[in-house]
Formats: sequence, structure tokens, C-alpha cells
Amino acid sequence: IRSFDEIEARQVIVNNAKLYINRKEGFIGYGLKKDEFICECSDLDDIIAIRRDGKMVVNRISEKAFVGKNILHAGVWKKGDERTVYHLVYLDGKGGRSMVKRFHIKAITRDKEYDLTAGHKGSRVLYLGVHPNGESETIKVQLNPASRARTKMFEFDFSEIDIKGRNSKGNILSKYAVQKITQHELGRSTLGSRKYWIDENSGKLNFEERGKYIGAYDTGDLILLIYKDGNYEMAEPAESKRFDPEKIMYVGKYMSDAVISAIYFDGQKKCSMVKRFAIETLGTDQKFNFISEHPSSTLLFASPEPSLLLKFSFQEKGKKVERALRPQEFIDVKGWKALGNKLVERKIKIISVKKETKNKKYRVGDSIELDPDSNGQSSLF
Repeated sequence: IRSFDEIEARQVIVNNAKLYINRKEGFIGYGLKKDEFICECSDLDDIIAIRRDGKMVVNRISEKAFVGKNILHAGVWKKGDERTVYHLVYLDGKGGRSMVKRFHIKAITRDKEYDLTAGHKGSRVLYLGVHPNGESETIKVQLNPASRARTKMFEFDFSEIDIKGRNSKGNILSKYAVQKITQHELGRSTLGSRKYWIDENSGKLNFEERGKYIGAYDTGDLILLIYKDGNYEMAEPAESKRFDPEKIMYVGKYMSDAVISAIYFDGQKKCSMVKRFAIETLGTDQKFNFISEHPSSTLLFASPEPSLLLKFSFQEKGKKVERALRPQEFIDVKGWKALGNKLVERKIKIISVKKETKNKKYRVGDSIELDPDSNGQSSLF
């Protein structure tokens, strides 16, 4: 029996809708299934749209809504969001100068149109970047070859300017005509790492400290998931991500030097195997099977902890036998496709798992909970 506190509907709502966009005609909504898919969302979300003319509007999500033609950006908008940073370069219609600004959009009035430029007639957006974790960014600016500027191409780093409000007019980027702007390099977050939790009931990632803490993530950091079916997966952290908690054995921050210790029952050989391997794959949102593919094969335990002491048991001649194992001493690190070494010629049950802390320096995001469930599998939840 679980106890329940008062919660807001927005905290537990699942992504039950998909957002689509028709950029040219200016429509967004969950009913435009023949148009461009943007992201998953819920029917309680607010949607932001920014157009080429520098105008911005936030609406409640609907089946189909007209927000103006030539949409540059559309997505889910969160009230009070202090992490998402917008990078904007626009042509000022009055002076002809290119202006650059970096800003948050934390508060709005729904269905009201806002101007992100200085508001002069003829102003238009030359470049727009939207960064959910406050990432810095360097752009490459190409000026009109006919301009009188000595340098026709240069780079600009957005981290050199402060983050201000959306009403800021910005700084001068160039007084000469700009021909083209492209992203040169995406940097790390200028706001620092962001902490994530995973809700044990819904499997949804969140920032509100609901569920188990899985680490602080900066630009480029990945989540490591190990599934009970013997697959592992790496995923980029995002509030929209949701995983099935019933299928997860381990979830935490991926470390490039991590070695996974795993024990599994080989359905073909009818024995329990031990293996240790480093992750060699680079793909995200892809599952990789690291145990025998026999339909009876079962993953019993897996963890990236470097120093472990496991106690396990099995039946032999009608009697229960208990033994201890240190995976790091039992087998060397091999490839993720290797079968591993035989432990015993029968299926075991994990009794307990102890993290040995001698000479070990813990890192943020390392903490895991490995209590065995009734089937002899170790589980995060």
C-alpha cells in the first residue's frame, strides 16, 4: 500500500499527444499528423511559436491553431523556465544593423503576440537557437561580399554576452549586411549541470526531486540504462523522456570508464555466467543485447559499480548452497559480446549485493540500489 500526497496534475501527466507543425502555412497542433513531427507532449502543455518576423506567441495546445506563417521554432513552453536559453540574431529594420541577444522566456500572457526584435518595421530574424540546458554556442557569420567590411567572415560566441529578458534589444553584431549565419560549435551549459530524478511509478525523468536521483548532467552527458531482458541503452537526458520502470534493472549517469559486471543464466548451456565489459557502442536510443540470445536466457544482475561483493545461492542435491563472489576478481574485462565465464552449472539466486568502498572515490550520480526481487533478479526499483 502506497501513501499519496497532494500533487499537481502536471507533475504526473504522461505524454499523451504529439505536436506537429506546418511551418509555411503557420499551423501547429496535435491534429496535423501529415505534417512535420516536433515532439511528444501532453494535452495540458503550452506551446511556443517564434516566427521569421521576430514575433512570438504562446498558446494552449490544440488540435490545430494558426500562429502565423514562416515559423522558425515551435515546442513545449514551461512557465518559469530558467534553463532554456534562446539565442537570437535579427536585422533591425530601422538602422539596418544586425543585433544579437541571449534571453529567457519565463513569463507570458497566453495568445498575446510579443516582438523579440526592437519592434521596427522590416525587422526579421537572421538566426535562432534554442537550448534547453543553457548551452553556449558559437556561430559563423558571413557578410555580404559587396560590403565595405575588411573582414567578411567571423565567429561569434554567445557565451560572451549576458542572459537577459526577452525585451532586451541586444548588442550590435555587425553594421554591415549579413549574408549567412550558421552554427559553428555547440558548447557546454553556461548554467552548470542539471540534476535529474526518475519517478519509480511512471518512469518519467524530472527536475522536481520526484523518485530516485540519477545524477547531474551537462551538455553531452548520457544516461545508461540496463534492462532486465539483458539489453543496455544510452539516452540523452530530457524531461520528455519516459522509461518503463518494470523493465529497468539499473539507470544512472554513463561514465566513459565504466565497466559493467553482469551475471546471467545461459538458457542453452543451462549454467550461470559472469562477464565484465566496457561499453563500446556510441549510438543513443538503441538497445544492445549483452547476454546469450537463447529464449530461456535471463539476466540476474548487472551494475557498473567497480567493487562489488555478491552473495548468491543455488540448489545442489536438494540442499541450498550459499557462496560469495567478487566479479572484479573472478573475470577480466572483455568485449560486450563475449559470453563470459561459467560460475555454476545451474541457475543462481542473488541474495545480497554490497558495494565495497575501500580505495574507492564515489562520483556524482553513482548511487544505486540493488535489492534482489522474488525472481532472483537485481532491480533498481
